[in-house]
Amino acid sequence: MSKFVIYIKLETYLHQWLTHSLGNPVVFPAQSNENATIRRFLQKLPHGEKPQLADAGLTAICIPESKAKDPSVYNYLGPLGKEAVVESIEDLFRRNLWHEMGDLAPSRRGVNGQIAAWCEMHGIGIDYIETVRQKYYRMRKAYAKRGIN
Repeated sequence: MSKFVIYIKLETYLHQWLTHSLGNPVVFPAQSNENATIRRFLQKLPHGEKPQLADAGLTAICIPESKAKDPSVYNYLGPLGKEAVVESIEDLFRRNLWHEMGDLAPSRRGVNGQIAAWCEMHGIGIDYIETVRQKYYRMRKAYAKRGIN
């Protein structure tokens, strides 16, 4: 990974999950979809634009090395490029949640307790358990509508 980073705004629970899983600054695996998305939308800093600096509420993500786009030159993501990266992170979160929680077995703790334990395991604070629970229930409901239990 390069020493250059980009900063994006994520929901707090996503920031907590991502930095718990991949460090701070976030380093995605070399051949990941997220790195491909970052590389695809990297560009040179527009003339007159100042580089974005670290700020509270922003998540630092390492720019992947690339022969085609040297991170010392290509180290800027525009607003729409950042949206694409956020979308790929949200997709990764949903896949992780569904993969690990999709086959919930009946338990004395119930779904809420199991989701709370999953959040704890992934570094997500107790203030965001309800948010994650709602995401899980929405996914489960969408599948159930299609006859997939």
